[in-house]
Amino acid sequence: MSVIQLLFSKNYVRHTVITCESLGIRYEASTYRGIVSVYRWDAVQNWTILVGEFKFPYFSRDKVKLPVDQDWKSLKHFLYRQCFLSSSWSFIGNDGIEYRWKKRRGVLNLYEAHRHREPLAEFHRHYAWYHPSHLNVLDPSILNSLDNIIVSFLILERKHRQRASSDAAIRAGGATIG
Repeated sequence: MSVIQLLFSKNYVRHTVITCESLGIRYEASTYRGIVSVYRWDAVQNWTILVGEFKFPYFSRDKVKLPVDQDWKSLKHFLYRQCFLSSSWSFIGNDGIEYRWKKRRGVLNLYEAHRHREPLAEFHRHYAWYHPSHLNVLDPSILNSLDNIIVSFLILERKHRQRASSDAAIRAGGATIG
């Protein structure tokens, strides 16, 4: 089984391009007025397709909007925990299969929800500008669900970074909102 490597152009979650040039895969995340929009380049039709949007308002619940939805809905309807104390997050892929993101040994891994044997994908974050972060797709069968996988990943990584930033501010003696 060969590994498909999706490279991130930047280490920013809200402004990045995710590509695998050899397979023609290209996603772009951009932010405008607090809404992160995720687009996929469709080389056949030669345009970009919106695959999802999400926002983290300060004074209301986090929201997500997928192409199948007409309105914003609560994030917990798309990305949810199986129980309150769980550290893993689940979602339904474009192919109808339930997937689960779980952190193991500092690496965020994607599993099929009901089979935890081997990860289907794993994210490696790098902090140096000359060494880009990447998402390794270990099982090509998940490429059909890549739209929801990318959206769910960007949401989780954004939440993780917000939490880390808040924790650092609290340790430093300051306070943050959000």
